[in-house]
Amino acid sequence: MKLDLNDPGLNLYLRVYNYYKDLICSGKMQPGTRLPSIRKCAMQLQLSRTTVETAYMLLAAEGYILSRPQSGYYVTEILNSGLREAWKPGGKETDGPKIRYDFASSNVDRDSFQFDLWRRYIKSSLRQDERLLSYGEPQGERELREAICSYLGRHRGVVCTPEHIVVGAGVQSLLHILCPMVRDRKNAYFYNPGFRQGRTIFEDFEFRTEGMRSAREAGGPDSGSICYLTPSQMTVWGEVMHITERMDLLKEAFEKDILIIEDDYNSEFRYYNRPTPSLQGLAGGRGVVYLGTFSRLLLPSIRMSFMVLPPELLPVYRERSRYYNQTSSKTEQIALCQFIRDGHLESQIRKARKLYTAKAKKLCEDIGRIFGDRAVPHLGEAGFLVLAEIRTELTSEEIARKAAHAGIAVRAVVPEEGKGGESMNPRILLSCATVGTEHYEEALTELYDSIFG
Repeated sequence: MKLDLNDPGLNLYLRVYNYYKDLICSGKMQPGTRLPSIRKCAMQLQLSRTTVETAYMLLAAEGYILSRPQSGYYVTEILNSGLREAWKPGGKETDGPKIRYDFASSNVDRDSFQFDLWRRYIKSSLRQDERLLSYGEPQGERELREAICSYLGRHRGVVCTPEHIVVGAGVQSLLHILCPMVRDRKNAYFYNPGFRQGRTIFEDFEFRTEGMRSAREAGGPDSGSICYLTPSQMTVWGEVMHITERMDLLKEAFEKDILIIEDDYNSEFRYYNRPTPSLQGLAGGRGVVYLGTFSRLLLPSIRMSFMVLPPELLPVYRERSRYYNQTSSKTEQIALCQFIRDGHLESQIRKARKLYTAKAKKLCEDIGRIFGDRAVPHLGEAGFLVLAEIRTELTSEEIARKAAHAGIAVRAVVPEEGKGGESMNPRILLSCATVGTEHYEEALTELYDSIFG
């Protein structure tokens, strides 16, 4: 495959991504091969570092490459794992069974999104000819930032102005902007050990990363460090940080000059209670970087996220912002702005919350009915996942392998990720989003047979 940077059909970072993906999948880049550094690749292709970083980030997220701290990016063993052909569009099928029921996917339900409505807004934005002749603002379109600011103030209690907001194509691209701004803070602590992608980015910028649990055991996070957390989804299955714990964390951060990065993932999807106030709002807007995304609220393919910077970081950003290009589509920014202004984001959240609440409850009921006393389902406080505790001598990894052999994808849960760490029973996660409710009974029956049959 030839790298054609003049092809108007794809964004630059996608062309770079496809180029290296083809080299890896074709075997021209063998496992262990080191990719050019981000700086060197950007110089060779005469592209911005942000463009190359985004391409590498996508390759890493899909398992084609991995980052080794202070060393670089290397091709993984994905070619030898048997996964390449199974997931390659139009590729030859492997000896393994095809996944028919995907309970492990992070995709969304088709019925959760009004495609016709979104198409109207996209068509409307495409009619703004003059506006589309120029590049997007590096910080994001002013009107969209105003709409986001208004929405955050009403629904999340975030204290900000449009000048504090930076728009980008995904949270990871925003972290690539943030990390150079806070390099004087050497240590980054993560409450959620499962957030590998974000942790890798900090390691790429030579931060020393550590889990918060081990930091607490050693006396707490160091002064002048960074704490990264998702308060609305503290564990992979959806536990929410209590308001008392939030206030204690803010007090400690103030005393130790700790910068908090609040990734407000899934805050809108709490099933039973109103969303807990954001840390950023509780802190009065200071000392907290607030991250949010529209990928889960709308569609994963709409890669649009935002970052709210505290006042102390604004001068640093303004000094560096002229070196950054906007990574999010200007057309989609214009469309989303009007979508929010017309009140459709709130109605979209209500629609999706109602749909996923019903699907998650149905999944729990069907697990209880089909598995009987051999499984205990738990409905999380937030998110799209159901945690199933299976009463078997198998490990969670063995359950996942047996399920995959039967054509069912589930996610194994390590003890730290689930609820009720005192239990020794293996646990798996099932997403209620992708599989239709009409297929739950058949899928769960086959899952039961794969475990106990």
